[in-house]
Amino acid sequence: MVRQVLLVIAALAGIAPAFAQTFPTVPSGTVIGRSAVGPGPAQAIPFSQLLASMLTSPLTVSQVNVNSIVYAGSTSGTATVSAQAVAGTPTIKWPTTSGTVATNATSPVVLNATTGNISCPTCVTNDAVVGATASRALAATLNLSAQSVVQTLGYATAGDGGGATYKNVGSTVFQDARIASAVIATPGSGYVNGTYRGVNLSGGTGTNAIATVVVSGGFVSSVTLTGATAVGYTPGDVLTASNSLLGGSGSGFTYTVSTVASPTCSFTDSVGTHFQIVFPAAGLDARSCGVKFDWDGSDGSASDNFTALQNALSFAGSTTSTIVDLGGSIGGQVLLPKKTAMFCGGGATPLIVPYGVKIKGQGNYTSVLKPCDTWNVATNVIEICDKETHLACFGALLEDLQIFMQRDVTSNAGVSLVYSNNAQHESGLRRVVLYPGACRRAVTLESGFGGATYVVLESVEAKGGKKAASCGGNQNGMIVIAYGTTQVRIKDLVIGGLSASFNGPRDLGLVVTGGFINMDGFHPEQIVTPATINIPGGLANGQIRVFNAIGGVDCVGLFTLVSGNTAGNFMLSPPNALNGCTRLVTNGQAGGANLTGPVMTDTIFNP
Repeated sequence: MVRQVLLVIAALAGIAPAFAQTFPTVPSGTVIGRSAVGPGPAQAIPFSQLLASMLTSPLTVSQVNVNSIVYAGSTSGTATVSAQAVAGTPTIKWPTTSGTVATNATSPVVLNATTGNISCPTCVTNDAVVGATASRALAATLNLSAQSVVQTLGYATAGDGGGATYKNVGSTVFQDARIASAVIATPGSGYVNGTYRGVNLSGGTGTNAIATVVVSGGFVSSVTLTGATAVGYTPGDVLTASNSLLGGSGSGFTYTVSTVASPTCSFTDSVGTHFQIVFPAAGLDARSCGVKFDWDGSDGSASDNFTALQNALSFAGSTTSTIVDLGGSIGGQVLLPKKTAMFCGGGATPLIVPYGVKIKGQGNYTSVLKPCDTWNVATNVIEICDKETHLACFGALLEDLQIFMQRDVTSNAGVSLVYSNNAQHESGLRRVVLYPGACRRAVTLESGFGGATYVVLESVEAKGGKKAASCGGNQNGMIVIAYGTTQVRIKDLVIGGLSASFNGPRDLGLVVTGGFINMDGFHPEQIVTPATINIPGGLANGQIRVFNAIGGVDCVGLFTLVSGNTAGNFMLSPPNALNGCTRLVTNGQAGGANLTGPVMTDTIFNP
């Protein structure tokens, strides 16, 4: 037994002792291993060589179970690759140029957290359309030449109400740019002397160049463009007129466009591409032509919108056919928001509403046009149609708005807040409130060029105005109608003066000296003589019939027939009431008698 133990000890003592393996010193940034395939001696392998070898095929980290892998960057921060919400086989594509990888998005752009896709489901998808640009002002600083249509969200800034759609027209002339100046290039010869109104000039790239032409000594001596409707022309355009419009003989007259005003509705982009504003079917918002509704009690802090307003109106009238009796599109609407815009104009220039154009607000106490207090005392404020043509003008209308002048602002005699001498066929005023100031008339309708059609005054209120003594006796009425043989349809007319503490009441309200008038609804307040009728020369020169007339405070005679009025041309129908008037009718006609009480049947005042 002892012998066996000794043999085991001897065997164990014969085993060589074991020591830990050691390696030679290696450079930093290396590992010990083999870069070749198969067994062999170990070697120092640089990290760069190892990574290059590993990345020659797709990197798979199938056994690593972590929520994310973070890559540290020396200058651009870190990038984190997180596990997908739903399993899949995504392809990660890094930016090809300097930039960042999207991790979120701002509406309307959407980043899908599952797929990583970026989309814009609410954006316009047509390649020919740019998604909404913040404003016209911004669009003008961009190169948009590759786009056929541009949309904006505002005029000066996004959300200011002046957003619009614009069409790329290349270098085509803007249709909302008016002629600024022109000269007679050659006066011609052989024309018939005289002054010719409403002359349509032909030639050039534009439309609606209408002028008053004076011929003296057989040649054209002066040309005055009228109506603010000459749009779409190019500097250098040569215009002329048929001799049939200048007396029937003569030739050689030419009129050359010198300059064209810059449009305020359309715009030019940063590389010179013209983008023409598209006229919306529902009407053109005045703000998209640069009108700022920023008057808030002070003229000094408000914008002068005269040019922008006239540009909008002229552009709206640019679709008017020059031969309207043969049919076709006539004008369009210019829309006003529920705010106040001031306009000042330049000297003797009124704001002109062209043929077929309607200015439409959103309410007669909410949409307001405010002439500045320094408005020229000898100039009408708004003229419905071009008064210089002496031709009928259809469809020009003011509707659902207010025109407001400060009550102490004075004017010369015979000057009006709203004027026309040729408005016809659905032209006039509907649901309009007028504040003409101290001495200015509210409305004047005179001459009635164009024939026996009609003009409308419906739901019109004319308010304010001092007594005649405060205006040098030159009032001639708040509303004056001397409209020839034209029908004037008046419905619900209210005329109000001022109290005595403000130099009231006003002396004259409605004054009628011509026209065929049917009036349903009439009410004055603080007017001494609310309605005066003086149509001489026979029944063919005018007649008036009134329903629903109710008097008011400070009234002496609700209706006054002056001595020169044609007997039998005035009919008063019930209902009617004094309601504060001293008498219903003051009858100054020869042999006429005053009427103090209401009439209960149709009554013709003859005498």
